[in-house]
Amino acid sequence: MEALNIDRSALIRIRTQTGCAQVTHAHAVEGVAPVQRLLVARDANPWALSMAIANRLVAFSRLDDLPPEASVDKASWRRVGLKSHVMVPIMVAGHLHGTLNFGSIRVEREWTDELLGRMRLLAEIFGSALARQRAEEEVERAIGFERLASSILASLVLTRPDEQGQVICHALRTIGEFVGADQVALWRDTSRDGRYEPIQRWSAEGLSVQPDPPAYNLPWLARRMADRDVVRLSTLDELLSAAHVDVNTLRALGIRSLFMVPVEGEQASALLMTTVARHHTWADALLPGVRLLADVLGSLHARESAERRRLAAEVEASHWRERLAHLVRVHTAGEMSVALAHEITQPLGAIENYAIAARRRASEASPDMPKVAELLDKVIGQSTRAGDVVTRMRSMAKRHELDPKPIRIERAVRECVGMVKMDCDLRDIRIELPPASPGPTVVVDEIHVQQVLLNLMRNAMEAIELAPLGGAREIAVAVAIRAGERDEVRVDVADRGVGITEGDLERIFESFYSTKSSGLGVGLAICRKLIEAHGGKLWASHNPGGGAIFSFTLPQLP
Repeated sequence: MEALNIDRSALIRIRTQTGCAQVTHAHAVEGVAPVQRLLVARDANPWALSMAIANRLVAFSRLDDLPPEASVDKASWRRVGLKSHVMVPIMVAGHLHGTLNFGSIRVEREWTDELLGRMRLLAEIFGSALARQRAEEEVERAIGFERLASSILASLVLTRPDEQGQVICHALRTIGEFVGADQVALWRDTSRDGRYEPIQRWSAEGLSVQPDPPAYNLPWLARRMADRDVVRLSTLDELLSAAHVDVNTLRALGIRSLFMVPVEGEQASALLMTTVARHHTWADALLPGVRLLADVLGSLHARESAERRRLAAEVEASHWRERLAHLVRVHTAGEMSVALAHEITQPLGAIENYAIAARRRASEASPDMPKVAELLDKVIGQSTRAGDVVTRMRSMAKRHELDPKPIRIERAVRECVGMVKMDCDLRDIRIELPPASPGPTVVVDEIHVQQVLLNLMRNAMEAIELAPLGGAREIAVAVAIRAGERDEVRVDVADRGVGITEGDLERIFESFYSTKSSGLGVGLAICRKLIEAHGGKLWASHNPGGGAIFSFTLPQLP
C-alpha cells in the first residue's frame, strides 16, 4: 500500500437487497482512520452502489471529477476526508458480492490503467477465494442446520398433544443457540393492524425479558410478512426511511439484528430471531431450513390453538345448551301449569277434608283415637303428595348442571308418567306403561333424561289433540334392552296422533324448525343434544298403526 501511495484498503460485503455495506477485511496506514465498519450504501453512496451492481469500476483522482449524478456520494466521501478512490466490484455467479476499495486520504493521486487492471484482477482473486470460503462455510452450516431441523421435526412428530407447547419452546431454544440469536419467538399480528405480539418465545439465559409483553407496533415488517418476504437485518440502519415506526419500536426493545420469516398458512404470523448484545449476520444457508421450521412450528401452534379453541367452544356450547335446555324446561313447566295446579288441588282438598273429619272425631265425647290417627296419617300422606308435585315443578324450573349417576331407567320413566298423568286425564288420553320391574341401570343425569321424556310425552299429547276425532287417544311408553356391540337401553314413546310427514322425520330435530304454529322449534333439538351428551341417539319413525314413535337409546351400565 505504501509503495502505491494508498492510505487504506478494504474488502466490503454488500447486500444488494438492503443496500447495507459491511467491511470484512481492512487495513489503514499509521495515522489514517480505518474504514467505517458498517454503513447503508443505499443512502450514503447510491451512485457508487448502482455502478457496482452494474459491474462497473469507480475511480477518481479528485472529488471534483465525479459526475453530477454522484452528488450524494461526493458529499459523503468529502465528510470522511477521502481525496482519491477506487472501487472494484466483486461479482459471484453474475451477482454483486462486494467491492475491493483503495483510497487516499492525505493527498490526491492518479490511477493508471495498468494499476486499475491489476486491481480488478486482484478483486477477482479475492472474490473467488471469498466466494469459495463462503460456500464451504454455508454448506457446513446448511448440513448442520439440516441435522438440527431433522431432530426438531422428529421430536414434533413424536410429541403428545399435551406436550406441544413445551416442544415448541424447546425447538425455539435449539434454533436460537444454533444460529447465535438471543431471542427466538413465534409472533402473530392478532388484530391485523401491524401490531405484533409473541405467542411462543425463548430468550437466552441472563437476558431480561418483559413477562407480559404488549403488542408491538411493526407496520413495515407486517407488510413484508403479508407479502411472504423474508427480512434479514444485520443492523437496524439497513431499514428504509419508510420503516421509521418499526425502527423506533425495535430500538426500544434493544434489538440490533433480526431475521424474520413468514409462517406459511398463517397470514399474520412469523418466526422472529433477534440479537440484542451485538450485531449479527444471518447466513444465506439458513434460509431454507428456517422457512421449513417456521412453517412446521406455525402449523403445530395453529393446531394447538385450534384444539384449545375447539375445547373452549365445546364448553361454551355446553353452557349455552344447558341455558337453552333450562328455558325449555321453564317453558314446559308453564305449559303444564294447568295440570299441575289441578293435581296439587286434589291433595290440598283431601287434606282439608281429612283434617275436618279428624277434628270432628276428636271433639266427640268419647273420641275414637285410632280413627283420628288414621285420618291424620292420611293428611300426612296427601301433604307429601302435594310436596312431591311442588318438588317436581321446582326441579323442572331451576338451573341444573350435568351430573350423571346410576339410575333405574324404568323408575325415571314412571316418575315422568306421574308428572303428566293428570294432564292426560284432563285431555282424556290414556297412557300405557310396561309392567313394573327393576329394569336396567344407566349412568345419566336424571333431570336431563326426564326433561327429554316429558318433552316427548307432551309432544305426543299435542299430536293426539290435533288428530281427527274417533281415533285411539293413547300413548304407549316402552323400555327394552337393545343388544349389539354394546348393550343399550331403548325407550319408545309412541302415540296415535297426526303423525309426521316423511320429509320432516329428520328436520324436526333442527333448531328453530317446528311443525306447530306456536312451537319454539328448540325442544327436540335440545332433547337430541341431551341424549347425545350421554352417548345415546334420538330419532323419530312412523307408527305402523298411525301416529309417530320417538325413540332414544342410552348405554347400559355393565
